[in-house]
Amino acid sequence: MSALLSILLPLLFLLSVQPSPGQTQIEPVVLQPTLEETARVRAIAQPVAQTLLRTIREELVDALAKGGPAGAISVCQIQAPTLTQQVRDQARPAGAIFLLKRTSNRVRNPADAPDPVEAQALQIYLEAASRRESLPPDLVQKVERAGKTSYRYYQPIHVAALCLSCHGDPAALSPDVKTLLHERYPQDQATGYKDGDFRGLVVVGLTPP
Repeated sequence: MSALLSILLPLLFLLSVQPSPGQTQIEPVVLQPTLEETARVRAIAQPVAQTLLRTIREELVDALAKGGPAGAISVCQIQAPTLTQQVRDQARPAGAIFLLKRTSNRVRNPADAPDPVEAQALQIYLEAASRRESLPPDLVQKVERAGKTSYRYYQPIHVAALCLSCHGDPAALSPDVKTLLHERYPQDQATGYKDGDFRGLVVVGLTPP
């Protein structure tokens, strides 16, 4: 990681809306966790993020083999939310994970849009990607809001070759895929990627471990 990114990380962690004196804290404040906190959060969240990516990838590979790109779109729209919930429910320790999702700066499903905390994490990765720097393998935030502490763990998602039939160059997408995307995601922003591009983040929200 370059010196510039090393400087940017703590700055972006601290870039948040602070409550005025005498006012109740409403907006979340993002802090940099200690090394001990980071290790505890990573130990719980990293397997969850990896399980989610592996599970969805397996479903996509199967859908592409059976139904082509149209089948993959159905997996992302219909099955992915259920698979995500299943992975979250199976995470251990039970009840520690309050949030599990995928997000991006260019979403296909508006429900996946980043909240202000996630947007800060995305910005760190986007800054690194724009400078062609090595991306952090993961990232942990400590979040304070209304007197309560939680953590967010992030793992980057990269575009794989199998994703390009639905997320690649718009001019190269098949007519069937274009039609389905227009019908199901009229505000789609998630095309124009190349193999290996940074796509977004897996987000795992935890209560204090």
